[in-house]
Amino acid sequence: MDWVAIVGGLIIAYLLHAIYQAWKESKAPPPEPTKWMVGDITELTLASHTGYDWSKPTLIAVKGVVYDVSKSNDQYGPGKQYNLYAGRECARALAKDSLNIEDCTDDLEGCSEEQLQRLEQRLAHIRAEYDEVGKVVPMAELSLQQLARHDGSDPALPMLLSIRGVVYDITAGKQFYGPDGIYPFAGREVARAFALISTELADCSDDLTGLGPVELDALRDWEAKFNSKYPIIGRLVKDS
Repeated sequence: MDWVAIVGGLIIAYLLHAIYQAWKESKAPPPEPTKWMVGDITELTLASHTGYDWSKPTLIAVKGVVYDVSKSNDQYGPGKQYNLYAGRECARALAKDSLNIEDCTDDLEGCSEEQLQRLEQRLAHIRAEYDEVGKVVPMAELSLQQLARHDGSDPALPMLLSIRGVVYDITAGKQFYGPDGIYPFAGREVARAFALISTELADCSDDLTGLGPVELDALRDWEAKFNSKYPIIGRLVKDS
């Protein structure tokens, strides 16, 4: 009986301790949410952060500075009043209190003093309310020769590829597109290869001659995938 009492006492003590720990944890403040940093971002990549893709934060830009407004998706989310601003630079629209897409720009030319003051007031609110997570940067311009340097052979450089002249940073997908991937296309223009669903380096070009609707649909699927998954950082230009 003594052993039964001892074991019973230990079980009760364990249960009481577990209950106390659960109560203690329930009283602790919730952890701070993880801050999503996007860093330097082009307008084309910003345009994918509209709240329609749940896996991405909802972003706006004001005077080139990017803010995460995800916690106010009741205002900026799909179908909401200010969703027009999501994924866009909206300095002029804020100044004019406008919901016209033509005013989603950083061009403040012609704005009145009153409108500029309104912009500063709203910007002060945005800075106080939302995290600054990046800056809008111009699209880079790369030649094929420059693009070729980003093939994964130099770990100090980001891994890039181009689809119909649009250059993506595919560093996050290096296991697929790097030198050892199933599509070792980093550093190349790959429109034709993707349209043909080919892994041949000989098909890496922007030449779509002779391709039919099925191949072009496949290419559009690849472009949609890349637009949702990888940052757009620039465009191809002809070698000088």
